[in-house]
Amino acid sequence: MEYFVPNGTARIWTHINDDSKNCSKPYLFMYGGGPGCSDGLFEVDPMINHHFNTIRFDPRGCGRSTEDGQYDIETAIDDVEAIRKFYGIDSWHMLGHSWGADISLFYAINYTQHCKSLVHFCGHSVHNDADWGEECAKRQDDPEELPKGSNGYPMNYDVLDKQLSSYWKYIQAPMLLKNIAILQIPVLVICAENDPRPIWTNIQLANLLPNADLKILPECGHFTWVTHPDLLIKTIFDWFDNNTIV
Repeated sequence: MEYFVPNGTARIWTHINDDSKNCSKPYLFMYGGGPGCSDGLFEVDPMINHHFNTIRFDPRGCGRSTEDGQYDIETAIDDVEAIRKFYGIDSWHMLGHSWGADISLFYAINYTQHCKSLVHFCGHSVHNDADWGEECAKRQDDPEELPKGSNGYPMNYDVLDKQLSSYWKYIQAPMLLKNIAILQIPVLVICAENDPRPIWTNIQLANLLPNADLKILPECGHFTWVTHPDLLIKTIFDWFDNNTIV
């Protein structure tokens, strides 16, 4: 089912699975990659929505959501909270991939009381390291298993530029690393061994978080659900089961 969530000057496109009134299933908010891309986890949804009431969305300015130029990190976080309120969900789990992993982390820091757990999947993490960027650029010459677009909608480069600019300022917040280090919710940090984006930043993140598990998936790339879907889904569900997270 599709709904548009109003928030300020934008209407945010969202999708919730059809049996969402099944209260026996926990809610899972899914934030795909970018910035500047529409819903990038639509292919993952059917792999997991037998266990979760899944909620996906197009970020502001992308896909079916309103373009209004308000593309800073704080607004991105606020859009997620507006979606939670719209659906009347007290607390939910989060799964973020790539750029969405980092925004989900920032959301969890700001709204910990509404976040039960986080799956941080192939994120960028918190850094502005030139060596990381250079290495990533070199590896991008290697073929990837999925096009850079998502769900048939073109990338919005205005979102890309403004969110990256906002990100570099956001991670300079004096308390950010401390707030990560005291975040008590369970976090699964998933890295893909063959990800073009160097994974050392995510390994650092896993070691900084007080209640995190780190899983490095062998022979996997950035879009693991395309090439190794069974391994990815087993990793996620095993973690939930072992931590008895509901």
